[in-house]
Amino acid sequence: MNEKLKIFLPSSGSLSKGSMDYFEKSELIITKESDRKLVGKIKGSDSIEIYFQRSGDIPVIIDRGVGHIGVTGLDRYLEHCENSNLSKISIEDLGFGDSNLVIAVPSGWIDVDNIYDLIELSYEYKGRSENLKLATKYPNLVRRKLEKYDVHNIVLVSASGGLEAAPMIGYADIIADITVTGKTMKENNLKPLKDGVLFNSQACVITSNSIPKDLNIDFLNIIKKLKSVGKSENI
Repeated sequence: MNEKLKIFLPSSGSLSKGSMDYFEKSELIITKESDRKLVGKIKGSDSIEIYFQRSGDIPVIIDRGVGHIGVTGLDRYLEHCENSNLSKISIEDLGFGDSNLVIAVPSGWIDVDNIYDLIELSYEYKGRSENLKLATKYPNLVRRKLEKYDVHNIVLVSASGGLEAAPMIGYADIIADITVTGKTMKENNLKPLKDGVLFNSQACVITSNSIPKDLNIDFLNIIKKLKSVGKSENI
C-alpha cells in the first residue's frame, strides 16, 4: 500500500473554518463524508489524506513525523517545538487566527499597570519570602519573554481550562493567556497590563523535515499552492 501525504487541520474553532477557507482559496477543495468525520481528502487526489485534530496537538504530530503538513497557531508551535530540528514553520502568517498572549492581573491591583510595576511587586513578594505565581498554558513562551525583561522572581504554574479563575480560587496571583478581545478577562475581574502583550500569534503552516521521497512532488505542490494565496492577496 502506497504511503499518502498526511495533512492535519484544526478540528474546531476559528482556526478550523479559517483553514478550510484558506485551502479553498488555494484551489485545494477538502471533502469529507460528514461534518463529524475526522478524516477527509483533497478533491481529485487519492494520494493525500486530511486529518482533523485539536490545534494544540498538531505541532507535536508534525514534529514527530506522524503528519507531513499542519495548520496551527504560531503560539502553539513555538511553545512546543521552537528549537526542534524535526519540523519547521513554512508559512508564518496565513492571515487569520490573530490573537495575543497577554499578562493580566486582578483589576483591583490599581498600582500595577505595566511590566515594571509587576517586577517591583515580584520583589515585594520575594522580600516577604513569598512567590508571585503566574498561571499559564504557555510556560515556555512566557518564560522566554519574561527573561527579556530580566524578570526572575515570578513562579510559573501550569494550568488548563479556564485560567481566568486562577486568581479567584488562589491557584495563582496573575495569568498569561491567549486572547482576542480581552472580554473574558474583563468579565472575570482581570485587566491586561498596558504593555503586557508578550507575543502576537496567528495561524501558520508547519511541515515535517522528513518527507518521504515518493511524496515530495505532492508535498511541494501543496506548499506552492498555499504560498500562492498570500502572494496574490498582497498584489
